[in-house]
Amino acid sequence: MHTLPEDQADAIGANVPRMTDAELLQSTAARECLDNPDEWKRMPFFWPRSEIKRKSAFVPGTMYAANKLSVEPVVFMNRDRKQFVVITHIGKEMCGHDGIVHGGVQATLFDEITARPAFWNLPRNVALTASLKVAYRKPAIADQIFVFRTHLAKMDGRKAEISAQMEDSQGNLLSEAEALYVSPKNVKLVQDQTSQVEKIEKVYPGNF
Repeated sequence: MHTLPEDQADAIGANVPRMTDAELLQSTAARECLDNPDEWKRMPFFWPRSEIKRKSAFVPGTMYAANKLSVEPVVFMNRDRKQFVVITHIGKEMCGHDGIVHGGVQATLFDEITARPAFWNLPRNVALTASLKVAYRKPAIADQIFVFRTHLAKMDGRKAEISAQMEDSQGNLLSEAEALYVSPKNVKLVQDQTSQVEKIEKVYPGNF
């Protein structure tokens, strides 16, 4: 299993229960990306941040735990930096109805995941969610591996329209999302993330 740099491992938290990511990397979606290294490159899911900021962030601070997101999701970025594939395990404590992943959990993950093509393409690599629409197609049965696929559908200045879908490991469509992100006019609102994005791209080796 790949070991994150020390500062990133510390930022995620040493006491968080973890699974190995080996099972995620054996999924069909992961193998398709790994077998095509000229087009797909692995990326970290969690961004480096201080312990204080980690605890205040909902996904790495609250959802990253045993029987929830018990292993860091595996992420692949396409060479065009407009397409991302995210493979994750969602545990049995993320349910609404018994055994079914809560719709709010799916929406939260869509928000996290659709942000990636927005961040990589909007000015200053800054993206704020303006809207998110989720359509639920089939129940997502908890305690299994899921695949999220997302891509940049349209760019218009400071706005990015993103599409995404959630599948089970057999490729069955479970839900879909459409998101709108904006890079704010007020540059003081959110710090420029260009150096952060460059740092993230260097975590894993790759052909681009």
